[in-house]
Amino acid sequence: DLQFNSFLQYDNETRLLGGNTRLRWTFDPLGDVFVVYNHNLRNAVERWSLDSNQLLVKVQYALRM
Repeated sequence: DLQFNSFLQYDNETRLLGGNTRLRWTFDPLGDVFVVYNHNLRNAVERWSLDSNQLLVKVQYALRM
């Protein structure tokens, strides 16, 4: 099972445009892998500049005994 989600959000007070993209792969009924990318741009006087980038990877697996 493979899922892909992406969201965009603009804050007019801080003039920040943020993007969040998430990839989720269920490789086993007990296991998932998540890859998340966050990207933020700031609008400073009619010009967009990079505010931050973040790439996260998470592996989740349940052990049942």
